[in-house]
Amino acid sequence: HNCTDENVRIRHKVSYARILDSKRKFLEASQRYYELSTGEIRINGEPVKEDELMLLLNKAVTCALLANAGPQRTRMLGTLTKDERSYTLSTHWSLLDKMYRERLLSQEEVQAFEHTLEPHQKAVLADGSTVLERAVIEHNILAASKLYDNVLFEELGKLLEIDPSKTELVVSRMIGENRLAGSIDQVKGLLKFGTDQDPLVAFDASIKRVCLAVNDCWEREEVQKLSL
Repeated sequence: HNCTDENVRIRHKVSYARILDSKRKFLEASQRYYELSTGEIRINGEPVKEDELMLLLNKAVTCALLANAGPQRTRMLGTLTKDERSYTLSTHWSLLDKMYRERLLSQEEVQAFEHTLEPHQKAVLADGSTVLERAVIEHNILAASKLYDNVLFEELGKLLEIDPSKTELVVSRMIGENRLAGSIDQVKGLLKFGTDQDPLVAFDASIKRVCLAVNDCWEREEVQKLSL
């Protein structure tokens, strides 16, 4: 049923975002937190303080960084990166920026971020890895796909600093869930990134990536100007 009490509606939205967060539905939680952080929220007729909106934005960024790697998360990371307020999130900004740009993450950055997580966000999954470890491994695999056309799992494992067999399991899951374009040659222990494309289609895709990168650089410069 529809609720006309604005205070109740806001509390419900915040509670729902927290529930999604606690259930490790991080992408959905990030979207909810972000919507709240950008809205003109009023409690008892008074606008919510800026620091409380920033806290919601911080939660949105945290959940986005912990979400499963893939196109949907990339879109969410783009939205958060282009929000000029995100530039002020000192602990989160470096990780957010690198994840959006699909660059490899360092252990130092990951460890600094880990200290900011809540207990449920440090949960150990069925394969023995934590939520953060899984998110970082998946992200670094996507980042590696921008560096290589194909790579041996042994080499990829060294790059990611994890066992090659675990790397293959993660890659298999990502391919099966359509979160990574690629194929596996189990005989050779080889991962081939991308799909077989017509050369013209591949060329068009390359041009598109360059255009997006140029546009992204321009937008980032504008954000930095606004933050000065």
